[in-house]
Amino acid sequence: MTKYYLKHLFIASAALLTGSQAIAQSPGSHSIELNGGLREYIGDLGSSLLFSKSPIYQGGGLAFSYYLSPSIDAVTNVSFGEVGATQNIEEFVKENDIFWRSFRAQTGDLSFGARYKLNNGLIMSEDAKFAPYLYGALSGYYVHSLMKWGPYPYMAATRIDPVYQSEHLVQQTITDIGFGLQGGIGFKFFLSDAISLHWQYTLTYTFNDRWDGANSSDPNPPSEENPLVHKLWRTNDAWGYHALGVSYGFGGSGGGSGGSRRLKDSDEDGVPNKFDECKKTLPKYRRFVDSVGCPADSDGDGVLDADDDCMDKAGLLAFNGCPDRDGDSIPDRLDACPTDKGLKEFNGCPDSDGDGVADKDDRCPNLPGLPALKGCPDSDNDGVADLDDKCPSTPGNVDAEGCPDTDGDGVFDNIDRCPDKMGTAESKGCPVIEEKVIEKIALAAKGINFDNNKATLRSSSNKNLDILVDILNEYPEAFVEVQGHTDNVGDDAANKTLSQERADAVAEYLKGKGIDAARLTSKGYGAEMPIADNKTRSGRDKNRRVDFVLTY
Repeated sequence: MTKYYLKHLFIASAALLTGSQAIAQSPGSHSIELNGGLREYIGDLGSSLLFSKSPIYQGGGLAFSYYLSPSIDAVTNVSFGEVGATQNIEEFVKENDIFWRSFRAQTGDLSFGARYKLNNGLIMSEDAKFAPYLYGALSGYYVHSLMKWGPYPYMAATRIDPVYQSEHLVQQTITDIGFGLQGGIGFKFFLSDAISLHWQYTLTYTFNDRWDGANSSDPNPPSEENPLVHKLWRTNDAWGYHALGVSYGFGGSGGGSGGSRRLKDSDEDGVPNKFDECKKTLPKYRRFVDSVGCPADSDGDGVLDADDDCMDKAGLLAFNGCPDRDGDSIPDRLDACPTDKGLKEFNGCPDSDGDGVADKDDRCPNLPGLPALKGCPDSDNDGVADLDDKCPSTPGNVDAEGCPDTDGDGVFDNIDRCPDKMGTAESKGCPVIEEKVIEKIALAAKGINFDNNKATLRSSSNKNLDILVDILNEYPEAFVEVQGHTDNVGDDAANKTLSQERADAVAEYLKGKGIDAARLTSKGYGAEMPIADNKTRSGRDKNRRVDFVLTY
C-alpha cells in the first residue's frame, strides 16, 4: 500500500515539475500543491500520534492556494487515505480466550481555510527561501470503516484454533459523512520563484464518535467485565496527516508561488526588481506605475498619473492634467457647461442676455429678465413672466395667467369671451342670452323657406333672416350653429344631404350680411332630430326647418 501511494505521488510531482515551464515563466498569485505522506489515528482505541503506535497508513492530497495579502493565503484542500487501530487486552482472560479489537477506515476530506504566513515582511522577510506558516480550515469528510473484534489470534506461543476464532469473530462496517475542524503547521522551501517543496502536519478533528466503532451504540460497551474500550471512550475522533509535497506558483507576479513568497520589490511598487526599470520609484508614485515599474502617464498629457486629477483624459498642466474644452479657464471637471465658454461665477456657464441668470437655468436666455422669474421679463410687472402671461401688456392676477378682470364680473380676461361686458361664468363672462331673444330667434327661423326639395332660399325668407342678422349683431361675441332638418320621407342619405345644403345656404346669406364667418358653423341633421310626429302632414311640416343655436 505504501509503495502504491508513493508511486502515484512521484508520477504526479514529476509531471508538475516537467510541465512548469510550459505553464508560466513568472511567479504568480496562485499555486497548486501535490503531497503524500502518513496518516495517524487519534481516538477511543488509542493514539498513534507522532507514529507512537502502529498501524500507520498512507495518504495523499491536492491543494490550491490563492494570495490575499503578504500574511494570508486562502486554501482549498483535498486529501485521502486510511487510518486504523488495534487494541489488545493480553492480560484479560475470559473463558480462556484473549480478545482483541481493530478497525481500518478509508477517509477523504474537502476543506476551505487559510494560512497565516510568517514571511510577511513583519516577522520574516517576504523573499525568504524558508517560509513557515500556520493553517486552519473547516472541512467536510467521508469515512468508510470496517471494525472487527473477537479472539486474539495468538495466546502466548500457542495459536488458537482457527475454527474457534472464525466462529467468534465479529465484523461491522460504518459509513459516515460529517464536518470537522482542521489545524496545522507547515513550511515551504523555495527552489525557484515558482517551485517549492513543502511539509505540513494537519490534524482533522471530526464532530463524531462512531466511525472507529467505539461509541454509545457499541454492542460491547466498556465495563469491568469487558474493558476492551480505551479510557477515552465517547470523545470525538480525529486523524493526523504528515505530508511532504511540491508546489507550483502561477498567475502573474503579484504574489509569488501562491502568495507564499514574493519576488523582491525594493520600491514596493508591485513590480519585482527583476522586471522593474525604475527601482527607486518615490512613495507618491508607487500606486501608479506602468508594466515596467516606472511612473505612468496613462493619458499621455505630460502629467504623471499620481499628479493627474483626470488621469484618463488628456489635459493641461495648469489644471493638474484636466482638460478645458471650451477654453474658459475652468477645467471640465469643475465646469457645469464644459462645452460652452462661460463665467466663473456661473461655474463655467454663459449668461447670454446678461441678466444674472446662467443660460442653463434661464427660461429666456436671449431676453434680459428677472432671477425670480428664471431670467424672463415681466413687461406689466404683475409677477407673471411674459412667456406665461396671457395679457403681457396689462397688469393682472397671478392666478389668472397674468390677466385682469376688466369688467369686474368675476371672470378673468384670459377666459372671458366678453372682457368689456359683465356676464356670468356659465356664459364665459358674456351677458346671458335672454329667453325672449331665444324665442325671437325661433320665431324668425320659422319664416325661412326653400323651394321644394331644393336648397334655394325663397325671397320671402329675407325679412326673417335679416331679423337674425340684427340679433347676431347685438351679441357679437356669440357663435351660432345653423342647423338643417328634414322629415323622414324619402331616402335618409338624400335627406341629410339636403339638410346640409340648406344650412349652408342660410350661413352664406348671413355672411353676405356681414356676419364673421368665424362665428358661423352649419350642419345638416336630416331626420335625426324631429320636433313633431312625422306620421302627420302638420308634423312633417314642422320637422322641415332651420334652427339657430347661439353659444359662447
